Amino acid sequence: MKTLTIDIPDSLDPAVARWEMARALYEKGSLTLEQAASLAELAPTYFKMRLAGMLTGVNLSTSNSPAKPFDPERIRQIAEKMDIQESWEELVAMIGK
Repeated sequence: MKTLTIDIPDSLDPAVARWEMARALYEKGSLTLEQAASLAELAPTYFKMRLAGMLTGVNLSTSNSPAKPFDPERIRQIAEKMDIQESWEELVAMIGK
């Protein structure tokens, strides 16, 4: 394995640069899926999904925006609107089944 160090402008997000390089090399056939995903710092499945999303218009961003925390009260409100009788705990427990 070789190491490449490059300087990029401050205006360019390193995750975007890694994605673009990995995508281009993968599409050229220079990298395997696993190598391209590693370069982009993504799981191979997510890399493939993001690549497919480019064709379908689905945006699977690599931005580091924080995920919203789980809000049990919001789930309860949604369940009330949908007339769901199970508690949010029961609903969450069903996700893995």
